[in-house]
Amino acid sequence: MVNDAVDFWNKQLAEIGSGFRLGPVTLVSEIISQRELVALSQAMLDGEREPEPPSGLTQIEGDLIIALSDGAFVSFSMSFPKAGKRLIGIRSFQIPLFRGNNVGRNVIAHELGHAIGLGHNDDPANLMCGRPAPCRPDAFRSQVDRYFPLMEEEKQFLLTLYPPTWK
Repeated sequence: MVNDAVDFWNKQLAEIGSGFRLGPVTLVSEIISQRELVALSQAMLDGEREPEPPSGLTQIEGDLIIALSDGAFVSFSMSFPKAGKRLIGIRSFQIPLFRGNNVGRNVIAHELGHAIGLGHNDDPANLMCGRPAPCRPDAFRSQVDRYFPLMEEEKQFLLTLYPPTWK
């Protein structure tokens, strides 16, 4: 699902004419503890601006790390500028609400959207719907595997962040 979500974003960025692309996905077996992911999720919910990065984050290769966890927390995307890293924490998809493949793909794509600069909107028919709107990941359930769309405003915002000349 992570590879598919990266492909989704790279296709979206290409379609709007951006020069930015997410790089290749590398699977590593480094561990960020469930306890640390739960604490970071809570820090994000509490609006904490600069929480301490989890132990070992700086030893993991790459600028954007996606931690897949069996933990029960609100999935999140967080930046650690001093460490030069962004971390996405993805909660377990084993609970019934998240079990559908379509939910997982959209939750990962949603958090990647935050990592590249998008915020929430309040339209449950769109990918970036979320707090404070009452949109929740269960809204991504669908009989058909698909990604929820971006709003035109979001596409234009991405193009200002990552223009065609972006290197």
